[in-house]
Amino acid sequence: MENYSSNLSQVNRKIDKSTLLWIVLGIIIISIALFNIWSFFNNKPESNPEIVTTNVPNFSLINQQGDSLTLSDLTGKVWVADFIFTNCPTICPKMTLEMANLQSEFDSQKINFVSFTVDPERDTTDVLSRYAMQHGADESRWHFLTGDKAQIYKLANEGFKLAAAYHEGILPHSRKFVLVAPDGVIYDYYDSHHKPAMKRLREDVKTLLER
Repeated sequence: MENYSSNLSQVNRKIDKSTLLWIVLGIIIISIALFNIWSFFNNKPESNPEIVTTNVPNFSLINQQGDSLTLSDLTGKVWVADFIFTNCPTICPKMTLEMANLQSEFDSQKINFVSFTVDPERDTTDVLSRYAMQHGADESRWHFLTGDKAQIYKLANEGFKLAAAYHEGILPHSRKFVLVAPDGVIYDYYDSHHKPAMKRLREDVKTLLER
């Protein structure tokens, strides 16, 4: 009887370990599937639909230096915008690297760069300031903005027409850059992970700066 109980206990432990293994495997598979779905939507080939003129709506947020920044502060300047968050382990590092490359290539004060955080609760001004320093941001031209979450998400979804959401700790958002003309009109969108799109962005920036 004792041997039977011992064998039964061993079988139960094996079942428990097997069940745990399958649970972990299931979580991994679901995570990969969700990531692939998100990648699919971000990897759609760039299309060339008829561009509808869209003005960036006014906003009032705080940059990494603790100063207020509004749309009027960017009037008369060409600027490139994106939506990121500092703890992002997937698409954001590449996006920030591409933005840093643009900053290095275009040293004109007439071009600014604006990175809106989609995680304002964690991305405080101090956090954004350290992040800006880590990536060599020229703080007179590259603004990392935080503030009211509702305003930021409305600005992303309704103003820039870019995806940004919050779901159980996950922060899916678009990896596209947005080029804004000096009059506040959205000029076009560019996939930051797509070399032809980034080449086109550089050409369009030069076009706007020469006007």
